[in-house]
Amino acid sequence: MGDEALLVEKAKKGDMVAFEELVSLYAKKIYNYCYRMTNNKEDAEDLAQEVFIKVYKNLKSFKGNSKISTWIYRIAYNTCIDKYKKGSKVDTVSLNPGKDEDAVGIELVSGDPLPEEEVIKKERYRKLQACIAALKPEYKTVIILRDIQNYSYEEIAEILQVPLGTVKSHISRARAALSDALREMLE
Repeated sequence: MGDEALLVEKAKKGDMVAFEELVSLYAKKIYNYCYRMTNNKEDAEDLAQEVFIKVYKNLKSFKGNSKISTWIYRIAYNTCIDKYKKGSKVDTVSLNPGKDEDAVGIELVSGDPLPEEEVIKKERYRKLQACIAALKPEYKTVIILRDIQNYSYEEIAEILQVPLGTVKSHISRARAALSDALREMLE
């Protein structure tokens, strides 16, 4: 039994230290997923907290038929979709977390990009963020899971509880919609 499986078994038996370790393993990933789905730090924090409350309350029902990460992401997906259905609107998606958006390298000797290049790069990110934010939730989800968080098609199918073909078609359609939106925006 792997370390993660052992943590799950201990947490199922009420071991709070094991549960806290599970939370620490996934807290940042789930927050990032929620942030990319909502585009709002406060909402993402609230949703991530809600996800882990649901994980805690339902952990005993986890049968181990999938990885714990898949199960947790499924809860996160459902929680974010529920919020979306309640009328929450999104603004932007951060594709570059942890990088100071206001920082611009100007030391030309060091090989840093020119200020104009930084402005162009930031503008491209902003446009891409706006286009991702405008996607349907099911398309936004697959783009985030596949292209940003690097999940395999099979893992995405497990998380979303849909057939592999559906995942592939959603990714294809999402990329096409994203490409069309970017093309329109750049014209």
